[in-house]
Amino acid sequence: MKKGLGILMSLVLLLGIIWVQLPASAAASSYQKVVIRGSLPPLDWGSDNNPLALQQDGTWKSNPIPLTGGSKLEFKYVRDGQWMDGGNLEFTPPQTGSYVFVFHPDEERKVDINLLEGKGKVTLNLTVPKSTPDWANITAGTSLNSYNYSVSSLKKAGEQKYSIELTGEPGQSFSYYYALGDAKFKEVRSEPRTAVFTEAGQPVNDEVEKWTAVPVAKNVTHDFNYQPFIPDHKDNVTVKTTVEHYGPVNKGGIYYTTDGSAPSGKRGLATHGMFVPMYAVSKTSLGGGLYKSVLTGVIPKQKDNTRVKYKMDVWSTAGDGSQFADTNSIQPEDATEFAYYIDDYQSPEWAKNASIYHVFVDRFMDGNPKNNEPVDPDLSYDERLKGWMGGDLQGVKDKISYIKDLGVNTIWISPVFNGPYSHGYHPADYLKIDPRFGTNKLMKDIIKEAHKKGMKVVYDLVPNHTSIQHPFFQDALNNGTTSPYYNWYTFTKWPTEYKTFYGVTELPELNNDNPATRSYMMDKVVPFWLNELGFDGFRLDYAKGPSYSFWVDFRHAVKNLKPNAFIYGEVWDSREKINTYSGKLDGALDFPMQGALLDVFAKGQSMHELSEAVRLNEQTYNREYVMGTFLDNHDMPRFLFESGGDVNKLKQAAAAQFTLPGAPIIYYGTEVGLSQSKDHSTVDDYKDRYFREMMPWDKAHQNTSLKQYYKKLIKLRNDEPALRTGKYKEWYSDDQVIVFERSNKHDRFLVVLNNGNEEKVTLKKSFDHGHDLVLRNVWDKKDVIGPGKKDDLTIDSKGGSIQIFEVVKGKKSVKKKAS
Repeated sequence: MKKGLGILMSLVLLLGIIWVQLPASAAASSYQKVVIRGSLPPLDWGSDNNPLALQQDGTWKSNPIPLTGGSKLEFKYVRDGQWMDGGNLEFTPPQTGSYVFVFHPDEERKVDINLLEGKGKVTLNLTVPKSTPDWANITAGTSLNSYNYSVSSLKKAGEQKYSIELTGEPGQSFSYYYALGDAKFKEVRSEPRTAVFTEAGQPVNDEVEKWTAVPVAKNVTHDFNYQPFIPDHKDNVTVKTTVEHYGPVNKGGIYYTTDGSAPSGKRGLATHGMFVPMYAVSKTSLGGGLYKSVLTGVIPKQKDNTRVKYKMDVWSTAGDGSQFADTNSIQPEDATEFAYYIDDYQSPEWAKNASIYHVFVDRFMDGNPKNNEPVDPDLSYDERLKGWMGGDLQGVKDKISYIKDLGVNTIWISPVFNGPYSHGYHPADYLKIDPRFGTNKLMKDIIKEAHKKGMKVVYDLVPNHTSIQHPFFQDALNNGTTSPYYNWYTFTKWPTEYKTFYGVTELPELNNDNPATRSYMMDKVVPFWLNELGFDGFRLDYAKGPSYSFWVDFRHAVKNLKPNAFIYGEVWDSREKINTYSGKLDGALDFPMQGALLDVFAKGQSMHELSEAVRLNEQTYNREYVMGTFLDNHDMPRFLFESGGDVNKLKQAAAAQFTLPGAPIIYYGTEVGLSQSKDHSTVDDYKDRYFREMMPWDKAHQNTSLKQYYKKLIKLRNDEPALRTGKYKEWYSDDQVIVFERSNKHDRFLVVLNNGNEEKVTLKKSFDHGHDLVLRNVWDKKDVIGPGKKDDLTIDSKGGSIQIFEVVKGKKSVKKKAS
């Protein structure tokens, strides 16, 4: 993720907890404090500045909170310091104004938000043309809601009659257009209408003469619903779309290409690419005259390494026009382009066996003070942490032996693009390394040296957006539609309004579906980092920003250049969402698992959460999809800080990380006990500065015992294939203990983790069908557990302990090593 701005500092704190399922810390009736945190100011994700007050009816209410109309707010309630369960709640204010949030402890996911009405009112009465279908959603896009045509619906008031009452301050004027639920179906009108709020609420009578277009259906949804999800050359692919409609919808079509180009077509006629029909396979009534129809079609099998891209529309043979999934557009050029990749899907073997060290370049090692950004000597340490701290590529090169000595086999290097901030996530040039980091030659030297030592190196690529300083954006900003880069971005109102990363104006979002933009990424950017500099793959920042079609092209480009390259994405979301990138990417960062490891070991919550996290991972992800496990990173508080400085809790979490499925990632400094010099929640901006403090190279400031423990864990994993890629089986779990096995056809290992009190764990005969197995501690050969009188194996698990056993025959001291 990109940081360096106050709003993003706050965003970080949310994203780390989106998918963490926390139990309520107390009965709902006994909450002492409830606050709301959210994505739009004046809310934020890191403070308690917006508390709610307990009401007599048991609900909690906020003070009036001003919000901007038309902008989607993501928010969550925090009760007694615990985030509410589940994902973020969402609300889009229908107009700018002050809103009161109501929290219901017994129904805490209920969205109950009320606008404080102004003293002025206006009633808009509308007459629509006869061509308007009765089922249409008549809406008003106004200057009060940033012309968002989906949030302010009019109510039916008679034949062709609709109305809505809006509120504001007397004398306040606003402008507006009418639409059929979307800007694509706006009224035909050159200038907006205007109205003024009055205390009397005088009505305004309007009439629409014509709509730009009329929708065919209420909603057409595909959402990448195709089977099999990861097809190979033997598979025909069945595509399904769901249509909610009032009027008749009885036909559909798929327009597809297999050469990487964009398909196009409408109402069964392909203008570019090929066509296959879709047929209705079911139709059910939803009530009120609304129906749901499911249509399916089959795209024929294709050869390996084929990019299949497709669009689809539905229509009625008795009517005119059609409607595309998922944008609900009426023209093919505005339709969602879906895509999948035909492949014998396999991730690189080295990635499945990887242990990764995450280097944040500016905070790792200052190898060349001559390229440092000048620093005001009077700045405090806390202020300096907001800027450049001097870490550079020379420092990385100087410490390659240190990284190798840990035992890891892969280095992940944070972005070093030329740009304004030390974290590198604001690219101002995709093909240039910032001189404050170093040179191309230095980067090549790092990669060559790592390769000599048997390590791979992956680069942190940022394909979703650029810095506002990027020359491409500046050209578009200055020259508008005459700029060759205008369509590389998405301007909603040139030059002041454009799509951004999370509303941050410094980060304009790239339009990666624009052919020229995508070609630049695939033909220039990817080869530069993979071939010219020599990287072995990419960690992909904010991978859920670019479209799936983009990632299909990305996989094709990368694998054609380097078939063994590893591409894994940052998809900070649910397992289901993360898994949608399998078949396109080789893997992803395991945010749900990070949440479980943090909860269980740092915060002492039930071990059942870890058990469930592993079960869901095993159930959800493709076996080839490499999940990168981690305890902390540059976007979230340090694990050691979250654990209250308890090193044993960190050791337990690391033991779980290195013995559970997945490729473990170490964030620089975690292995030597790097924590935070300050509580990030005590500052309002740049909170993540404390997640990114300088690596302590002075051994007096390192926990060398912890480092040796990490080296033991890494060596154990390196030595034992079963701990890297073996099968997983849980034998036992309760609130404080988990016992699981990792095994392959040669070896078996048993891991026992206890984050509570001393407990005896007995493994029944089912664990040892032959009744002659014993457990031998991998780090203490004298610690051997044999079967008891009833042929059970009983393990004495001490509170806070970590036990890793090798399962061997009898009491032999030597086992047959795996090949």
